[in-house]
Parts: sequence; C-alpha cells; structure tokens
Amino acid sequence: MIKFFRNIRKKLLQQGKTSNYLKYAIGEIVLVVVGILIALQINNWNEYRKDRIIERKLLIELNENLESNATRLKSDMQKELTSISIIEFVLNHLDNRRPYHDSLDVYFNKALFSPDIVLSTSGFESIKLKGFQVVSKDTLRKSIRDLFEVRYDNMLSETVRLEDQFWPSSVLPLKHKHFRISEGRSKPVDYKKLLDDESFKNMISDRMHFRKLAYKHKSESLIQTEFLMRQIEIELKEKNNPMN
Repeated sequence: MIKFFRNIRKKLLQQGKTSNYLKYAIGEIVLVVVGILIALQINNWNEYRKDRIIERKLLIELNENLESNATRLKSDMQKELTSISIIEFVLNHLDNRRPYHDSLDVYFNKALFSPDIVLSTSGFESIKLKGFQVVSKDTLRKSIRDLFEVRYDNMLSETVRLEDQFWPSSVLPLKHKHFRISEGRSKPVDYKKLLDDESFKNMISDRMHFRKLAYKHKSESLIQTEFLMRQIEIELKEKNNPMN
C-alpha cells in the first residue's frame, strides 16, 4: 500500500503536476490521520468493553458478598434479640429473688453470650485492588465505599471495642466467681450469693445495653447493605440492555 502511494506521488512529480501533487499529499495526510483516529477509537472501545466486562464480574461478586452479609446480619440481629430477652428474664428472676432451678443454668450461660460478626468482603477487596474507577457510576462507587469503609468498619470497631474492654474487666471475673462452667451451662456456685451480688446484675444489665447497641448497628448496616444490593441489581440490568 505504501509503495502504491509512493508511485502515485512519483508519477505526479514526473508529469510536473505540482498542484495536483500537493492536493494528493494533503489528501494522503488526511487519510492517514483519519486512519489513526479510527484505530484509536476502536482501541478505546475495546478497552471500554473490557473494563465493563471486568466491572460486571466484580459487581456480581460483590452482590454475592452482600447477599451473604444480609443473611448473616439478619441472623445476628435475631440472636441479639434473643440475648436481650434472656437477660431480661434473668434480671427479673434475680430481682424478684425467685428460687433456683437447674434450667436456669442455660439462661445464665446465654445471658453472657455475644455473637461474633463475620462479613464477606472479597468482592470489595477485588474492586479496591483493581481500582475504584473500574465502577463507572459515581453514585454506585460512593455507596460501595460508604458501606464497606464507613458503615461496616464503624459497626465492627464499636462492637469489638465494647467487648474487648468489658469482657476481661467485668464479665470474666464475675463469671468465674459465681459459676461452674460446663458444656453450655453456667451453674451457680452459691445461688444466695448470686442473688445478693448487685455487681453481677449491673454487669448483665450493661451487656443488655451492648446487645441493644449491637442490634442498632447491625440493623443500620442491613438497611445500607440491602440498599446497595438494589443499586447493583439496577446497574447490572442496565448493562444487560444492549441500548446502554
């Protein structure tokens, strides 16, 4: 092709058709520039298409994480409510100085329970590794970062902070003082002393407060998780539409 154009230029010069040669040269330059622009456009389109394929894959993975997180949060919230009810029952029993029964051993043990928080974050880490700009929509990108970097982090750090501070300083000493622990049961060593120990009642009252705080954090996280799931589902549907 280059040899063909060179021969045309040579022939025009030999024939002395300078003006025609200049017009041809300009036309050839324009043709080359247009060809380069088309090639760049095709390359940009290919890169865009590849980015959107990667984005779709990452959003699908992230949505699977969110579905898992929503299920875990709902389960944990139910556990928190159960724990609150058990603590209320134990406090009522002790405050009214009701007699001991061995069925209480299970309740005493569960009154000290706090569920661990386990969240799936592999999809978010994949997006972070690839670069957040892989998510093309600004509002969706912001929602993802708000959930994982703010809401989830606040929930985890606050819950861990309360447990780490309270468990070794208050829970364990009173637990070891008043109970013999075995296979999910906490049997009072001396039930009369337990009835008279206001420190124990205050301790489990605090734990009930923590459980209510944990429920609030998890409830807020669930709302934001489900909101982001809806955003991702809408985005994936739009990307499936060939008109987009």
